[in-house]
Amino acid sequence: MGSARFYDPQSGVYYSLFVRSFADSNGDGIGDFNGIVSKLDYLEDLGITGIWLLPIFASHSYHGYDVDDYYKTNSDYGSIKDFERLCDECKRRSISVILDMPFNHSSLTNQWFIDSINPQSPKRSWYRWASANDPNIDLKGQAWGHKVWNELNGSYYSGLYSQGMPDFNHDNPELKAEFKKILAFWLSKGASGFRFDAANHLYDAVKIPATIHDGQERAIDFWTEITDYVLSVRPNAYMVGEVWDSDGVRANYAKAFQSTFHFDLGPKIIDSVKNSGGANNSNVVSVYNFYMLAREKNPNYIDAPFLSNHDQNRPAIQFENDPDSIKLAASIYLFLPGIPFVYYGEELGMNGSKPDEQIRTPFIWSSQNLECQTRWIESKYNLRTVPADKQQTDRNSILNYYKSAINFRVQNQRLFKGVFHPERTGNPDVISWIILGKGREKIWCFFNVSNNEQVFDRPDTSKGCRILFCQKNGAALTKDSLRLPPKCAMIFGHINP
Repeated sequence: MGSARFYDPQSGVYYSLFVRSFADSNGDGIGDFNGIVSKLDYLEDLGITGIWLLPIFASHSYHGYDVDDYYKTNSDYGSIKDFERLCDECKRRSISVILDMPFNHSSLTNQWFIDSINPQSPKRSWYRWASANDPNIDLKGQAWGHKVWNELNGSYYSGLYSQGMPDFNHDNPELKAEFKKILAFWLSKGASGFRFDAANHLYDAVKIPATIHDGQERAIDFWTEITDYVLSVRPNAYMVGEVWDSDGVRANYAKAFQSTFHFDLGPKIIDSVKNSGGANNSNVVSVYNFYMLAREKNPNYIDAPFLSNHDQNRPAIQFENDPDSIKLAASIYLFLPGIPFVYYGEELGMNGSKPDEQIRTPFIWSSQNLECQTRWIESKYNLRTVPADKQQTDRNSILNYYKSAINFRVQNQRLFKGVFHPERTGNPDVISWIILGKGREKIWCFFNVSNNEQVFDRPDTSKGCRILFCQKNGAALTKDSLRLPPKCAMIFGHINP
């Protein structure tokens, strides 16, 4: 255990940051790169070692997932020079920066797509176009309640996510070469890696010809070529794929990515804490089984656990703002192996519920309407959320708990590099696992999700260990037993110097 920070994009704890909502530097009410720079001390103090910026490119939408130009920044956020300054300042504090890269689709106003409307244009084959009488395309196909194929000038283009987001044709070698140029460009500007959006949707059946039967294999081959290229440019780059699918599918994509987001984990943690039941540790067994499955595909796979993200209702609102539940849920995912991702504002207990705009609302810095406060949308769910400045002075606040948990997590690299195994206690209300380090080094992670104190036998092999981290007063590790107050996390073990 030590307090020194390190610069390693492939490790630590990441912070998912929506630039528009975080911090404003020029008084227009919209977050920007310079605003983030002004708050890097906050992120460093929180213990964050990396930030994932949701899309920063030129776009007509508030969210930026429909890109107009991959080589330009969103003018609301600042210039490329401002972005380079942000990366330089982050690196000075040993904080990595990875960019959200939407390569499944572009915007309708992207010049590439405008050119592709002409059937004679070389850009035509960069997108998925079909004729009205193509027997291999289901022009009536739907996804998420809307039609996928859209008529334009007598032809049809696919837009899996929406009519305004035309899908790329990932079989096109010129397009792949262009994608590599984009990645090299942003690496040269200071990015340390990428989060690849919609990674498992490149070849969804509804948008490809019926003659293609190996869509998943083609997608994995595409991403393998992309990630291999990035690592050839920057060997320490970190890349994580958004693969919102079953464990089996997600494990297959481990062939291409260092990490994939662990989508089903957050809801399971939230349900366990809300329902005050550990389900006989079944969720931990499920996590372990997935790790084994993913590492069959990629021995160096790193999981990316998170509690919620920009597409999901915030945890605090699901816990009805109960501080103990919020802290306990955070502990469970922050102490799992891998690289945890904290969604901005989660550390304040910010509230948010669908539609998406209300999950991506301004970070709450102060009740004093500071100049840095963003104001691009009103948050109807956070009228009573305690601002960051007040939480910083409250030793029992959610923010200060996150700070202690994240810093403990970062300073104990064995939680990242150790060997993870479920640890059964015989108590159905306790979630638990063990992490094995070098030699005889062991760390136990125990979580009482119930509303009652739990007392049970301590592990036979835990002699000589000590409490390393605890959520609450009242927890105890005696000679023969372990006592956990309600809704409480405890980490104990023996760590070699």
